[in-house]
Amino acid sequence: MKDHRTNVGIGGVLHTGRELHVLETIELDEFASYRFEAPLEVSLRIRRAGTGLDLNGTISGVAEGTCARCLDDVRLPLTVDVEERFDPPSENDDPLGESNVLVGDELDLQDLVRQLVDSALPIVLLCAEDCTGLCTKCGFKADPHCRCTPPE
Repeated sequence: MKDHRTNVGIGGVLHTGRELHVLETIELDEFASYRFEAPLEVSLRIRRAGTGLDLNGTISGVAEGTCARCLDDVRLPLTVDVEERFDPPSENDDPLGESNVLVGDELDLQDLVRQLVDSALPIVLLCAEDCTGLCTKCGFKADPHCRCTPPE
């Protein structure tokens, strides 16, 4: 796995209350059955909310993979709306907990994007909801081009 870590300093937001706008491109490594050939576009507004942070914005790009039924290549356009609230981590917080993207005065944008995109992707990638998969006789896609007699 390549190290694409992108940390964003949030000290000014936490200490002075000034708003921060983040426009970044983030590269994600392949995970599960998804690939990301091009970087994802991230647009975030980070604001102080009490002692924590409110993040609002979008993540957009394209995930690629293989249809689970017919094995065709699939390009899945993504737009993830970001509406997150993070409180600063304390000494007792679980390192694998929800706010593990905050480390001191830095936001790990790479990890945040990976987590949000991962939760937005379908568990099973399909080229279409009505994909018929592969023909059990000839092994080709079971669509109008398959000439096999359908099973009874």
